[in-house]
Amino acid sequence: MKQLPYKQTCKHCKIDFRSKGSNKQFCSKDCKINWNIQNKYSYIPCKTCGVEVRTFDKSTNLFCSKECYGSRMATHPQEFGMTQRAEKMREGWDESSWKKSIQTRKDNGNIINWDVAGWKQYWRRCNDLTRKIRAKMLESWDGIDYIDGEYIRDNLALHYTHGDYPTLDHLISRSEGFKKGLTPYEITTPENLKWTKRRNNSKKYNK
Repeated sequence: MKQLPYKQTCKHCKIDFRSKGSNKQFCSKDCKINWNIQNKYSYIPCKTCGVEVRTFDKSTNLFCSKECYGSRMATHPQEFGMTQRAEKMREGWDESSWKKSIQTRKDNGNIINWDVAGWKQYWRRCNDLTRKIRAKMLESWDGIDYIDGEYIRDNLALHYTHGDYPTLDHLISRSEGFKKGLTPYEITTPENLKWTKRRNNSKKYNK
């Protein structure tokens, strides 16, 4: 029987083992689970329904779903600083300036007018295709954030709204693809989709 090429040391039990890939950290699934429990994860109850949620940090503002998050925000706005946010928005509110800014960005091609029916359909179709290909992309992913090179596969344990949660980024953005006349299928090929943290994806926007 051919020997596996890479010699590793298990991160949990410290036993040497061999693997197919160079980035394998544990000799078994049990070792990985035990190491995560002891060193990385903690469990706290969802602030709305009480269901236990696994987390990387000691945050007290954790929820098991988007629905629970929205429900808590509606019933406890003070916890999210909603009053302060509203006051700050009112202080800087100038309707004419806001409308002018939006129109300038549309004219420069930085954003697309949502009133254009074709763009709405294009955006939704890209979203549907991206969701369908996500599982396949996850299987072949090495766990590396293509933007900063950090290993983030374990971040899938985070709540999907967390800034470090892995998301699929379009190298050619949907808006750019729409303006160039590319089809939704061309925008959602494996070659145009890469994994990165949610915060990196947001910073990149449509560049």
